[in-house]
Amino acid sequence: MSSFQELPRWPQLTDDDIEAAVAALRTNRLVGQGNSIVEEFEAALAAGQGVEHAAAVSTGTAAVHLALHALDVGPGDEVIVPTHTFIGSASPVTYLGARPVFADVTPDTHCLDPDSVKSLLTSRTKAVVAVHINGVAADMAALTAVAAEAGVPVVEDAAQALGTEIAGRPIGGFGDLACVSLFEQKVITSAGEGGAVLTDNPVYAERLRRARSHGEGPVEGSPGMIWAHEVGYNYRLTAVQAAVGLAQHKRLGEMVEARRRNAARLSQRLAGVEGLELPVEPEGTKHAFWKYVVRVVPGAGRRSAGDIAADLRSRGVPVLLRYPFPLHKQPAFAEHQGVSLPVAERLSQELLALPSHPGLTEGHLDHIADEVRKAVTATE
Repeated sequence: MSSFQELPRWPQLTDDDIEAAVAALRTNRLVGQGNSIVEEFEAALAAGQGVEHAAAVSTGTAAVHLALHALDVGPGDEVIVPTHTFIGSASPVTYLGARPVFADVTPDTHCLDPDSVKSLLTSRTKAVVAVHINGVAADMAALTAVAAEAGVPVVEDAAQALGTEIAGRPIGGFGDLACVSLFEQKVITSAGEGGAVLTDNPVYAERLRRARSHGEGPVEGSPGMIWAHEVGYNYRLTAVQAAVGLAQHKRLGEMVEARRRNAARLSQRLAGVEGLELPVEPEGTKHAFWKYVVRVVPGAGRRSAGDIAADLRSRGVPVLLRYPFPLHKQPAFAEHQGVSLPVAERLSQELLALPSHPGLTEGHLDHIADEVRKAVTATE
């Protein structure tokens, strides 16, 4: 096996997914408030994550945007976000005229550090975004305690974490709102793009559903009439996307278990490799392993993570550095570049994401592990 093309890609849509999309097309009811297929998908998502409400939207970034909108984040406000994450966790803060405040992460889980959050809270803090990175659970007990002491709501960014659990409960109900991504490479997809906001709060739910469709809702006393109660957005999910998402959601459990089996096999094959730290699963949690992320420990005579990644890619293993540029060091957030967040900055040069999705066989995984072992143990 010597080329990238020989490794299966993700996602892998089934005949059930395709048939669901075709059936949705045949309804000739493709979008709009009250679409029955979208509502069925929302109900499945809410039930699966153990919350009362799910509002399906067009992307995971739109989900974060609407969650912050529902919390009335606006100009002059601050929102604490981890710097070690995808930009979609932070960019919606700026859409609303607020300021992202970047926090550090923990060295073991790479999730938001509660102590860093505590040090950054001010009278202007309007929300905290806690990202369950790579499928590992953030420390929601500590994070919600820190936020509650300051009277600040918490938004769970669960874009990478469908299937993740804390104490036997699915993530999504630990914060005030939670955001899901259904992008094509995520645990499940809704035909390429999609997302949802989850909440137990009916007031938030009503506002989310209104804001995703131009802020429109019924005119009291005028049946069948609608008008814009506020300036909203066009963030609706289509029936076709919802149909594919629903078909995939029925297989969520088996896909997560496949990821966990694959992660276990990689860990078994990579155990004992000097200079390599394997992913952790915090006690009492269930890791969904959207990404299998290892740390290359620096040391005399050892190769850097960047060199290892380049070597592996040249030999057909599509390994990438995991978030090599913390958000506070990127040009889009130039005003933050003087901030020091040492853990995230160190991890940006040490983390590698290995292929581990359900489309890989044991043979693929063994090949990946063998190549990683050789690349890590090779000397400079």
